[in-house]
Amino acid sequence: MAFSCQTINQTKLYLVPMSGTKTVTILVLAPVGSRYETKATSGLSHFIEHLMFKGTKRRPTTLVLTREIDRLGAEYNAFTSKEYTGYYIKTAQQHLDLALDILSDMLYHSRFTPAEMEREKTVIIEELRMYKDNPLLRIESEFENLFFAPTHPLSWDIGGVEKTVRQLTRPQVMAYYQQFYRPDNFTIVIAGHISAEAKKLVEKYFSPAKEKKSPVGFSPAVLGPTEKEKRQRIVRMCTDQVQLMVGYPSFAYADERNIVLGVLNTILGGSMSSRLFIKIRERLGLAYMVRADQESFHDAGYSAIRVGLEAKNIPRALTVIQQELKNLKKKGVTARELQDAKTHLRGHLVLSLEDSSSQASWYGLQDIYRVRIKTPEEKIKELEQITNRQLQEIAQEVFQEKNQRLALVGAVGDQKLIT
Repeated sequence: MAFSCQTINQTKLYLVPMSGTKTVTILVLAPVGSRYETKATSGLSHFIEHLMFKGTKRRPTTLVLTREIDRLGAEYNAFTSKEYTGYYIKTAQQHLDLALDILSDMLYHSRFTPAEMEREKTVIIEELRMYKDNPLLRIESEFENLFFAPTHPLSWDIGGVEKTVRQLTRPQVMAYYQQFYRPDNFTIVIAGHISAEAKKLVEKYFSPAKEKKSPVGFSPAVLGPTEKEKRQRIVRMCTDQVQLMVGYPSFAYADERNIVLGVLNTILGGSMSSRLFIKIRERLGLAYMVRADQESFHDAGYSAIRVGLEAKNIPRALTVIQQELKNLKKKGVTARELQDAKTHLRGHLVLSLEDSSSQASWYGLQDIYRVRIKTPEEKIKELEQITNRQLQEIAQEVFQEKNQRLALVGAVGDQKLIT
């Protein structure tokens, strides 16, 4: 049976039945993240996500709330990105009623007590320090801070900074919460073993808002400076290994060219048989981790290559990367590379979507980005139609040296490495 979509009590609901599973995942998404914040409220979206687990009117403490989920043996968590926030519970299908009860209770009736808020600020600050002290976790944040204009929210850390987190007030939290956490702003996806009463349960627990509000917008994406000397960032830390991330502007989430770019990145650095993995790791022995990937937002995106290596090997690795990008632009890829990449991506997609939580994310994120919902089968058909010529054209369009950004975290000197 195919997925279905309807609106119940102003909330968008997707039902994604899966055969052969006894589990069900409930995912609730709201289109709010760090992109919607100001400099003074940086980290507020992430802060609210944490506070959702601190107790409700019916489940007044963290222990009472989490114990009720833990006793089911369920998987549950929440996440904040730059453009959306999500809450999910994955459990045995007979516990769907209770899972929806708990999620709706958190989203509608969290207490946001001043004492819990002050305690959680310290927890979040320690989380920020954990990311800051770990180059492997920090490099992406530093790259995006360089990639986007420093005054734009897309360049800021999702969790904010210590100063802003400490200064967040309850009135700020409540105003932001009431602005975004509304039934007409939620997308619910239920995937897996879905009972006949699923719709009625959503209607029972997710009541309509008293008044509908207009969607909240955001400022258009702005890239960072284009001057050569401003397209490189070095964050010096005393480490044995340097994290390197080099990237280029690409496409927004809904852009159809992303699937072509995905094939290109797979060939470039998406597997152990990819070009950069073989050349940088296997032949030259310069690094353990080599990866090419992409990220997309509502109106912007980038394609990037990440490598972890010794500082003295940075110039050599960058030379290899630049040469491979030139080869892609000039010659494209071989027929075998193209077919292998398609098979790899198709297989990865099929394997990932055996899990109900992955199915929930598949449909939920497409709805958040307001694109036409495509099934995995439709995506695979598009994948199979990609040609070498398309790959070459995308490589020429994306991998332009004048647009290159380079971020490094580790024991690096004052080298000018940007091309």
